[in-house]
Amino acid sequence: MELGGFEPPASSVRRKRAPSAPQPRQTNGDYCNEEKPTCQASNTEIIYGFKINDQEKVISVSSGPELFKALSKALSETLFPARIGKIETGDSWAAFRVTRKGNWLLFSWNPRSYGCGIVDDPMISFLKKTRTGRSSFGEALKSNFLNGSFISVKQLNNDRVLVFRAERMVGAGFPVHVRLVFEGTERNSNLLILDSVGTILEPAKHIHGDMNRYRMLLPGISYTPPPPLKGREWEAGQSIRSAGELSNLTGIGKGLAKNIASLWDEKSSGYWAGCLSSLLDENAPVSGLVLQKIGTYLTIFPDLLPGAESVPGGILEGAGQEIISAAFSDHREHTLAKVRKMVSKEIRSRIRHADGLRNQAAMAEKADEFRKSGDLILAAKDSIPPRAKEVILTDWETGEEVRIQLDEKLSPSQNAEKYFRKYKKGKIDVNETKGRILSLEEGIQELEEQLEALESIDDPDLLAAAAADILDWVSPEKKRLGKKKKESTPPHIQFQNGEDLIYVGLNARGNRYVTFRCASPTDLWFHVHEIPGAHVILKTPGRGMSPRDDSIEIAASLAAWYSRAKNAAKVQVDYTEKKNVRSIPGSAIAHVTYTSPRTLQISPGLWKEHPEAALSRRQEGSK
Repeated sequence: MELGGFEPPASSVRRKRAPSAPQPRQTNGDYCNEEKPTCQASNTEIIYGFKINDQEKVISVSSGPELFKALSKALSETLFPARIGKIETGDSWAAFRVTRKGNWLLFSWNPRSYGCGIVDDPMISFLKKTRTGRSSFGEALKSNFLNGSFISVKQLNNDRVLVFRAERMVGAGFPVHVRLVFEGTERNSNLLILDSVGTILEPAKHIHGDMNRYRMLLPGISYTPPPPLKGREWEAGQSIRSAGELSNLTGIGKGLAKNIASLWDEKSSGYWAGCLSSLLDENAPVSGLVLQKIGTYLTIFPDLLPGAESVPGGILEGAGQEIISAAFSDHREHTLAKVRKMVSKEIRSRIRHADGLRNQAAMAEKADEFRKSGDLILAAKDSIPPRAKEVILTDWETGEEVRIQLDEKLSPSQNAEKYFRKYKKGKIDVNETKGRILSLEEGIQELEEQLEALESIDDPDLLAAAAADILDWVSPEKKRLGKKKKESTPPHIQFQNGEDLIYVGLNARGNRYVTFRCASPTDLWFHVHEIPGAHVILKTPGRGMSPRDDSIEIAASLAAWYSRAKNAAKVQVDYTEKKNVRSIPGSAIAHVTYTSPRTLQISPGLWKEHPEAALSRRQEGSK
């Protein structure tokens, strides 16, 4: 079977359809009940290789056939042939290590982030943490491709389909030829292993006849590509006279075609024809193309289009980055949803408990009244008519008439017993009960703050540690009887600037740990002024020694960064010696009060401008 030899039934064609581009959900990464400080414009940030937008935490990536053509050319020009040294797979991704420099060819058939590109070792390490287990498809990939080589790649039918030709030596140098077909077709995206004659050996997603009337994708069946798009192919030297002709041109996605049409009148038809030629001519190089995003649509074009965002790196690396960013965002939302569910359950439980205590406190205030009603009913039980709903009796101590409600289904004696039970239930220490209610209310507030704190963590490893610690904190398993589990170190981060050590708590338990376990009395404690956030400790190098001035700025900046004020231009941060910090008895575990503070106005991102400290970041606890 030769590349490009797949032929669909002649009667089946499909019109060009735009890749779906769902709008990213807006999320707030801040955590505080106070009014949000004035913030700068949202910036895109690279964290451990993952591109995260402060305001758009959920990312979707879609693309058109013009990008697939560019990917095919870029792989052919810069990478292939390439030996396959290792294969890793997940629920909806597969990666092939193709160089000794730690470069991986990544495929994603996740409908929200389909595509392929080049990624590095740290990105693969993150993806491995998201997978749920081994799959038969992953084993099939390894048995057919591991220690083989990718020989070539070609786009199929000007569509979002790439066919990779691979070769693997078996036995006494006998070559076995296989194909890897990647279909980046939104919800129908797939990755398939074919033998040398086009028979499907194993698809990532099995498609049966009741799922798709046009084709089946099952082992043992000859591969049938997606139905071809309706329209004409681009020809070298072809001219385009109007924007309307774009809709009949294959090889251009609707997302890009729509953008070109909106700008058509601003440029000459010759300009547009030249641009289309650089995209669609088979022999045109990709070196002059700019990878860019129009909303969530990932595409390439000779120039950066108005309203588009340039994607850093080359075409292959940029495309891989976008897949990883979307994968991280999906995993992040999954992690947050799991924590929200558990914490919300705990909050509801505490609210019910607090409501019960409030009822007890209310009954305590009427305890003497309940006892008096029971005594009066017993004294007059012979004169109370059956099935009475209320009775008016005279209080022998005051001489006043008392109206008492009765349960008509109960006898006078039973009604009296009911009031005595209320009296006994109300015999509590009201002040103690109100203290317990206050403690529950503060605990509820702290849990809500912890949920919001997670929203501000963009690093995948730190998020996982903080989320796991919160789940362990509120999990019902913690309350079960049995052997007591060894308590883990709460999650926090450690930085180093010269000889100065800086500790940052990642959640309530982490805050308490760095403040009351890591810090000495003369160490400096930092916190954003009147906004919930991380406790930060700057340890002094020794008795009588002061920390470096830039260490104080770094610590203050970290306190601002790990707070709701993260996006503000300047943040007020208080700091004082740890001996001036006191836990509030009976309150939430990380609520404190402090005295003798000094104040800094600091930029939350200042710590990143100190490479020694930024590169020293080390996660501690709850791994």
